[in-house]
Amino acid sequence: MGHAAYKRVVIKLSGESLFNFDGQANESPKLAMILNQIRQAVAKGSQVAIVLGGGNICRGRTVEGSGTKRVTADNVGMLATVINGLIFRDILDRKHIKTKLYSAFQVGNMVGHFEPRQAIDDLENGYTVICCGGTGNPFVSTDTAASLRAIQLEADALLKLTNVDGVYDKDPKIDSSAKFLSQVSFDYVIENRLKIMDTEAFRHCQMFNLPIHIANYQEDDVIDQILSKKNIGTIVYLNEEASC
Repeated sequence: MGHAAYKRVVIKLSGESLFNFDGQANESPKLAMILNQIRQAVAKGSQVAIVLGGGNICRGRTVEGSGTKRVTADNVGMLATVINGLIFRDILDRKHIKTKLYSAFQVGNMVGHFEPRQAIDDLENGYTVICCGGTGNPFVSTDTAASLRAIQLEADALLKLTNVDGVYDKDPKIDSSAKFLSQVSFDYVIENRLKIMDTEAFRHCQMFNLPIHIANYQEDDVIDQILSKKNIGTIVYLNEEASC
């Protein structure tokens, strides 16, 4: 019943893909589909860890714009991911998906503190692991947290599910001639400063030869298609494996 491709993956989910936070956590229209795909992936033998963003509540750079110090703003952004983690855990529990929730920093008795060996044991025992709190440090984003967790958890791939179809050679919102890239090298995205993920996240994965799949979370069966290595979104490889 297993997938032909990746055994263990880390999925980076933006806060916007989870729920609208306006005093209540109203699930986004596509969240049920994402949850069903996670359940199916685990049932087929894949081990899934999820790193959460916090943009549906607040972003550090937005808070900084109000005059707050950068360190404080980033701390607020990390706390937003913890709020998402607590709610997301309850949602998965209601869907009968076994979960473990970990934070990069201590949050009283509400969330466990992330420890790679324990999290790997949880994955091997059929739990879906949720990682929140970013890296626990300011000045880096949850993209960097996702690459770090993928390396620490010895994942086979990092999946960034976002609101775009993949990587383009330029911003398609600005330039209508932008070309979609189904495969691309780490060097290419770094040298051309493509903004789909933080540069540090690309560098981490390049160092450890960890492929990154970038795709739209609103695509039908996007997780299953990536795990089955079907042609969807963009895959970022080492230079010798990529087409550009």
